[in-house]
Amino acid sequence: MTPTSPDDGAWGFPNRAIPVGSAAYYAVRFCPPEQRERNALLLAWYELVQEIVEQHTDPGVARLKLDWWRQEVSLLSVRRCRHPLTVALQNTGVGAGSEMPMSAIIEAADDEIRSPQVHDDGAFTANCRRSFGGLFVLLNRLDGLAPEGERCCVECGGYCAAVERIRRLARSPQRVPPDLGATTLRQSPSELRTQRLDALLAAFDTTPTRPLPVLAARLLALSKAMHKKIRNSGYPVADTLVERAPIALLWTAWRSQ
Repeated sequence: MTPTSPDDGAWGFPNRAIPVGSAAYYAVRFCPPEQRERNALLLAWYELVQEIVEQHTDPGVARLKLDWWRQEVSLLSVRRCRHPLTVALQNTGVGAGSEMPMSAIIEAADDEIRSPQVHDDGAFTANCRRSFGGLFVLLNRLDGLAPEGERCCVECGGYCAAVERIRRLARSPQRVPPDLGATTLRQSPSELRTQRLDALLAAFDTTPTRPLPVLAARLLALSKAMHKKIRNSGYPVADTLVERAPIALLWTAWRSQ
């Protein structure tokens, strides 16, 4: 089952996963020119996998789509990819060494489809670390950084995923612990709501002990700025999709150089 896709050119920088003016756009825009196209493609690929998790109506069909992506990723090692996006990734140098972390991201997505409701805080943090944390590990390998930095990548990427899942809580309530439903949050006093969500995000160690990949460092800075805005607003995530102005996103991405 081949997922539908635009033409090859639709996956370059920017693309639908990183539209102009978005946080991801500025994170990629300030990457070194030789990394820009590759990073745009990687974020687009990650978004395609996440869309299967978030938008499916039939778990069986969704898992068939993930099976197709497993096969596609396995073809990176022999440079025989079929999807325009993975063909483009091949052409930027993404190859056999990327198969394991990309497959791990697909497995994390599969697990979420099998168990769509996050049952507790531990499952939440584990899902975040395996998904976006896995993408940071992939970036670490592609940038040729020390393997010892992968634990830091898992934590920082997991934190970025957690901030985004909390920000989008009203749209995807199954991706956060059940006590964080929109109705419960609306009824909670602001102080208790803040304490609860602060504790959930505090599970991630976001102090890098090793240099992060360039894209990962900017995404982390942008997520921290978003977290600060959501927190200062009293975590109104049950009713509002909190946004930052493009100029603020640009400033954060630029300052994180």
